[in-house]
Amino acid sequence: MQLIRMSRTWITSVAPWFLVGCARIFAMETVAIALAEQNEALKQALARKDAQIATLDQHIGLLEEQLRLLKAKAFGPKSERMSQLVGQQALFDMDALEAEEKPADDEPASDEDARETITYERRKTRGPQPFPEHLPREIRKHELPPEERQCTCCGEEMTVLGKDVTRELEYEPAVARVIEHHHYSYSCQLCKQDEDGLETPIVSAPRPPRLIPGGPAYRGMAGPGLLAFVMTSKFVDGLPFYRVERLMGRLGVKLGRATMCNWARQIGDQLERMWDLLLAQAKQYTWLQMDETTVQVLNEPDKENTTKSFMWVIRGGPPERPIVLFHYDPSRSGTVAARLLEDFQGTVQTDGYAGYDFLGRVPGVVHAGDWDHVRRKFADVRKPLGRKGRSGKSGKADEALKLIGEMYQLERKARGQADSDSALLEMRDKQLRPKIAAFKTWLDHLAGRVPPKSLLGRAIQYALGQWHKLDLFLDRAEVPMSTALVENAIRPYVIGRKAWLFSGSPEDAQASARIYSIVETALYRMRHSAVSTKL
Repeated sequence: MQLIRMSRTWITSVAPWFLVGCARIFAMETVAIALAEQNEALKQALARKDAQIATLDQHIGLLEEQLRLLKAKAFGPKSERMSQLVGQQALFDMDALEAEEKPADDEPASDEDARETITYERRKTRGPQPFPEHLPREIRKHELPPEERQCTCCGEEMTVLGKDVTRELEYEPAVARVIEHHHYSYSCQLCKQDEDGLETPIVSAPRPPRLIPGGPAYRGMAGPGLLAFVMTSKFVDGLPFYRVERLMGRLGVKLGRATMCNWARQIGDQLERMWDLLLAQAKQYTWLQMDETTVQVLNEPDKENTTKSFMWVIRGGPPERPIVLFHYDPSRSGTVAARLLEDFQGTVQTDGYAGYDFLGRVPGVVHAGDWDHVRRKFADVRKPLGRKGRSGKSGKADEALKLIGEMYQLERKARGQADSDSALLEMRDKQLRPKIAAFKTWLDHLAGRVPPKSLLGRAIQYALGQWHKLDLFLDRAEVPMSTALVENAIRPYVIGRKAWLFSGSPEDAQASARIYSIVETALYRMRHSAVSTKL
């Protein structure tokens, strides 16, 4: 009993302290669990912040890369030569590129091993060019007067030993003149006096045909030479009509720009049938190139004057007689290209614009791609860095430019040496196809390792997205690697656009398109009797 009383006393006295201790232990464990959970939450929040910061850093890097590219395009050199992209190295200077990447310890063991043979092409020095044979010549003789031909020793007259011929090119300024056409009318005076009352017929001399119908002042009184001068000044030399107005003003002729605009519109309307015939002729060939450029046109229905319209360009026809066609349309939709290429069967070569994707679904039409735009995407990676600095990304871009440059070199060599289409296809198959396959493997290897939104990632994705069209030229001898021909055909229009800036109306734009078509087709055939598609 005493033991029981002692146990009760102990429990009564110790139990509160025990319970308090247990409570404290439980509270500490609860706090520890809460702290652990809070610590884990803080770690997760910190990880999210780190991921967010990494994402923002990557986004900032992409924006800085794009900013450098925009600055390079705005203020840097516009040339696409490799010397502007990779130091002073030329496009096909592969030895220099390989030498730059060679390790420093890979030195030759002796002077004999250090010798190498370097071959290069030097541009021929140009001297004075002879004057064209078709220019009229005027001979002016410079002789001594008779009193100076006497010999100072014996007094006899000296004989001619020879002559020294020097030539100078002279230019006579333009001369404006007025041609009066007097059209006489005739009638029979005897019949006129006949008492029977017969009507006397009146016969007039025929009038020469006019390209521009008659009208008051100068509007309908333009001769063929004046029309040719005005159209050549605008559509060949790129002079706006207000400058032509000044040129005519110096000759004392008041010829307003509105009058010349009216002439151009009427000439364009009369060239519509010829334009249709050229388009039909271009479609008869099995290959053509297509591209588009912007143009600002005023007074377009449902469009503001500040918006852009488009000038579509087709270059096709046989190589010896190329055809260049311009077509104005306010839209850049692929339906415009589909309408222009209706009933065409063959290969259409374009850039990577999505508006041309319908060509791959048209029966009888093969859609070929353009290697120039692939190259430009990789050049954009290198361009923001200028001539200094080489990072890992720029190194990959340089490697791509080097591989593409080797392809261009092989294509140029094949076209220069092949004497037939079959020989060209055979050389492409042996030399170019393995190089292109290696480039495809290189792209696939980098595709998953480079951020897709970076300039390098975009270049890689563009090349892979266009790949089903890029290698089609290997099996078609008439198709080149790039669309440089149609881009060169657009250039005169773009240069002229910088001067005259816009077209006054949709009718003016369409007339300009037809005139440019006829002019550029004529110039191409005049300059190149046999056009080659070498790159």
